[in-house]
Amino acid sequence: MVKRALVVDDSKSARFALKRMLKTLKLEVDTVESAADAISYLQDHLPDVIFMDHMMPGMDGFEAVKRIKDNPQTAIIPIMMYTSKGGDVYLSQARALGAVGIIRKTIAPVELQSSLQELGIIDEIPHETTLEVDAASENVTHLNGASAGDVKSAEVQKENTIEFYIKDLHRLIDDQTIELHRSMWLGIESASNEIFNRLNSDFEEKLEKLQAESQENKAAEFSLFNSRKLWLAFGLGLLLIISVALNIILISDSDDPKTQSVDDVIEQPLAIKEKLLSGGIKRTDTGTGTDTDTDTDTDTDTGTDNVVEEQSNQELQQKFIQWASNKIIEYPYDEVALNDKRLPNIEELINKAVEARFKGRIILQTHAGNFCLNIDQMGNYKLADNKLSIVNCEFIGNYIQPNDESTSHQSLSFVNFLSDSERLNQQGIAIEVQSMTRRIELSQYPKRIPQTTVDKWNQAAQLNNRITVMLEPDSVGL
Repeated sequence: MVKRALVVDDSKSARFALKRMLKTLKLEVDTVESAADAISYLQDHLPDVIFMDHMMPGMDGFEAVKRIKDNPQTAIIPIMMYTSKGGDVYLSQARALGAVGIIRKTIAPVELQSSLQELGIIDEIPHETTLEVDAASENVTHLNGASAGDVKSAEVQKENTIEFYIKDLHRLIDDQTIELHRSMWLGIESASNEIFNRLNSDFEEKLEKLQAESQENKAAEFSLFNSRKLWLAFGLGLLLIISVALNIILISDSDDPKTQSVDDVIEQPLAIKEKLLSGGIKRTDTGTGTDTDTDTDTDTDTGTDNVVEEQSNQELQQKFIQWASNKIIEYPYDEVALNDKRLPNIEELINKAVEARFKGRIILQTHAGNFCLNIDQMGNYKLADNKLSIVNCEFIGNYIQPNDESTSHQSLSFVNFLSDSERLNQQGIAIEVQSMTRRIELSQYPKRIPQTTVDKWNQAAQLNNRITVMLEPDSVGL
């Protein structure tokens, strides 16, 4: 039975070179240009061996190997990493994921044959070149006493065969040159990824430090809040005592308390209190017969002003809460949720909170949509054509925000903006970012069936790609 091999490589020349060598070893060969295409291919086919490139756009070779080995139906298929990388560390990483070994893109046909024989994919094949067959044919011709013309024809045929092999060798050299250039670019890309990862690690450390400082500020704010609450209760109790004492004094100063009925005694303090609130009551000094202002007028006016001011603050805060609660901020598929372009929205939110004298937490909940994307000729992710079927998407996800960690949803400039929160702490306002899992869908995605078009899918993805504002006001004053 003829064995079948699958070659996974985004380089057309690399796929062609390996396919040609495998064909000479009597194998049927299928090729795909991406790891995603390989996963789709394995849903309907089970090859005898897989040759997997490492560096590819989208899903890389290591991730593809892990997914193939995690699937019980494909886990037994041997996988060889077909790459320009090498070294014991890389080999250990490949084998840890399930690959049986590594073959270099500069491998010779004899080495490839030996590797396949070790895996038991092919049996030993006697290797005879065309040159040897031609030489044997030439000897047979001499033995049979062929004419000189026949000998000359055999020599011409031999020269043509040599010329054919030379041209074939030139093509192989050209292919390997292209592959060498590609390996150099991949090395540069690998170095840039390492630099990016190092910067990202520094960013995460700074973010953790800022979060720790934020927790300390919250603890200090909570302590201050308890202290304010205690003083507020003390002040209210003191005002209540003064009010009772004032009513007793006013009742005792009436003209003839002995002739007052019980109803008059009860109603008088209420009337006095109403006049105090309106600011129109005066005391009469019975010794001199002159009217003088009471000593409590100033205190009563101050208390009334405080009540009016408190009611005004409550109205402002309620209007702000109605405006800001569940506020939605959308952002495009190719940007992180919180970056410089969203700063004007956040600054407007903060300014309105300060104006309304809002106190409490402002929570920014970030949601990421899973978009249908294709890769252009430059290797960049772009929204797929709206008229295509969803099954034709090369990538469904959010490559800018690949996970639900809060660090991947914030730019460095936005983190620096939040770190300058001294003014907000003084106002009793705390800003918090919550990255919501994309398993929670704000808008339900359509089914992944051939009848679903890209535009319907990406409309749902955009509705999920947004920031929602949540408020948690303090209980005091509301």
